[in-house]
Amino acid sequence: MNHLGSSQRRTTSVMTAEQHELERCKQEIERLKQLVVRLSEIALRQVAESARSGRNVRERLSEQPKI
Repeated sequence: MNHLGSSQRRTTSVMTAEQHELERCKQEIERLKQLVVRLSEIALRQVAESARSGRNVRERLSEQPKI
């Protein structure tokens, strides 16, 4: 009976599960970063359009974006 061996296997599987969770979290963080970039681009485009048209920035930002 080797209790140490089964304990090490369990630790390895837990680490693997933790590594999978970490990788999933990293991917989700990357996806969220991309969304932030897209939203920033939309906001900057709206600010620039508002400046060109002379409209109030706050009024323009309250409108739905045209994607």
